[in-house]
Amino acid sequence: MEAAIADLPRERTELLANLGRLRPLTPEVADALADHMRIRRGDVHEVVSFYSYLREPLDRQLVCTGPICDSLGATVPPGALAVPCLGRCEHGGAAGPHVANDGPSIGLLSPDWPRPAPWLASDTVLAELRSSGLTGYGGAGFPTWRKWEAVRAQPGPRVVVVNGDEGEPGTFKDRYVMELRPQLLLEGLEAAMRFLDADHALIYIREEYGLAIERVEHAVAERGIAARIVRGAGSYVCGEETALLESLEGRRGEPRLKPPFPAEHGYLGMPTLVQNVETLAHVPAILRFGGRRWPRTRLWSVSGCVARPGCYEAPVDTSLRSLLELAGGATEELGAIVPGGAASGILPPSALDDFGSGSGAVQFFPASHPVEQLLATTLHFFAEESCGKCAPCRLGTRALLRHGELAPERLEDVMAAMEELSICGLGQSAPKPLRDVLEHWR
Repeated sequence: MEAAIADLPRERTELLANLGRLRPLTPEVADALADHMRIRRGDVHEVVSFYSYLREPLDRQLVCTGPICDSLGATVPPGALAVPCLGRCEHGGAAGPHVANDGPSIGLLSPDWPRPAPWLASDTVLAELRSSGLTGYGGAGFPTWRKWEAVRAQPGPRVVVVNGDEGEPGTFKDRYVMELRPQLLLEGLEAAMRFLDADHALIYIREEYGLAIERVEHAVAERGIAARIVRGAGSYVCGEETALLESLEGRRGEPRLKPPFPAEHGYLGMPTLVQNVETLAHVPAILRFGGRRWPRTRLWSVSGCVARPGCYEAPVDTSLRSLLELAGGATEELGAIVPGGAASGILPPSALDDFGSGSGAVQFFPASHPVEQLLATTLHFFAEESCGKCAPCRLGTRALLRHGELAPERLEDVMAAMEELSICGLGQSAPKPLRDVLEHWR
């Protein structure tokens, strides 16, 4: 172990990667690494305690107990580690082919997608992005052109960060892009780097996506792009852009206070564009066909009691009913619907004509699965994944687990405080599923 540590890089930004190479970590190994990297031992132990996988061996069996798998009766065998989501929700659904693309689209995931034309001038790129209406497909929905413009307005050097930390239960669309079309992701990344005159990029991918990491690494080497791939270590909150930057810099993945925003002060203090995997994968089509001709599609992760669970490409304003039909219809009577990831809430079957939303993770649950159990699984996920940095989220997510014990006025105070005072989207959105259930299943 001493010989292995002696060969590891010493830069603080390599801490997460170094810790991953030495798993499973013991206090003695963590101390030796801290001494080698000239970092306070306490700082290293803080990082180790934050990420759920660093103390686990690489060959530890992981078993998903997320909402879809829980509805199918998932059990954890002795010696296995229960995790809230593995990003393979379509394989927990009804038996049937797992469809990669089956919608009115330009075929983002189809094998005959045309190669893009050479890029246009910078001002033209910004105009095409603006006219396309492309927004962030990680869930926040911020206009893409505004992000690119804000970063370019700052003096260099600038950097691009790809957010592939897809950890919300029910979401697996980015995995499809990275496994099936990594070159398309990199074409979008290269466009962003050229636009911003950025000489390097970082691609952060959740640890559970082993095949995606392998294929993106191969594509990066094949294209010769100056991009470093960083493997996550089991933290949902690292999907928030500032928490992601903290993780990349070798610290606990806790959200930063804003302002400053990443566009002004991001990775190592540089102006930084943080962009979701799928968002970048749409950029080549927009620059080839023009923003106004781009059909405004997105990828939808569809899972649960449907005939063909999988990843579908369809317009951004697609209804839940249309997505259900794309996936072959329900295999049994519908109970509850999650319209766009755990943070998007829980809706009754009467909401089928509403639009899909959020991170595009649409989950259909059978009526035989109690909505109380779905709510409990969802609230437990938020409580476990809260980073604990701010009190409204740290205390609020735990209080929501005891919502049945609280008086209605007290419960409303807790939820309002979380929504108004939490630092990041986890705490702000955690009350939404409970609010929905209280409204529709009172």
